[in-house]
Amino acid sequence: MAAVTAVAVVLGGAAPATAGGGRRNDESMCRAPYLYRPFTRTCTTGPITVNRDHRITVWTRVCDDSPWRLWDVASGRVVASGSGDTRQVVTGLYGTYRAKLTDACWRDRIGIRNY
Repeated sequence: MAAVTAVAVVLGGAAPATAGGGRRNDESMCRAPYLYRPFTRTCTTGPITVNRDHRITVWTRVCDDSPWRLWDVASGRVVASGSGDTRQVVTGLYGTYRAKLTDACWRDRIGIRNY
């Protein structure tokens, strides 16, 4: 069973200008490569801006319990993390986010979308 940790981000003050202006139906994904530098195989998605619903869905298809994380591009703050296969909606977000498989098997995948 996948372990998942989520943290809502409250940045105080006004929300960034991108808070409600993200493109609808925007998504990004990556697949861990076959060839990699010794010891660690990773992949990182492209950036996704939240939509007016202030949420992003993160999903993984991985072997074993490969760890992953979702973070705010501007602050570097991790807003969700876990391991194993998952599909999780993270709410209360403002700004732009990326996701990463931090230690993956060959062909592991991670994706994020704002719909």
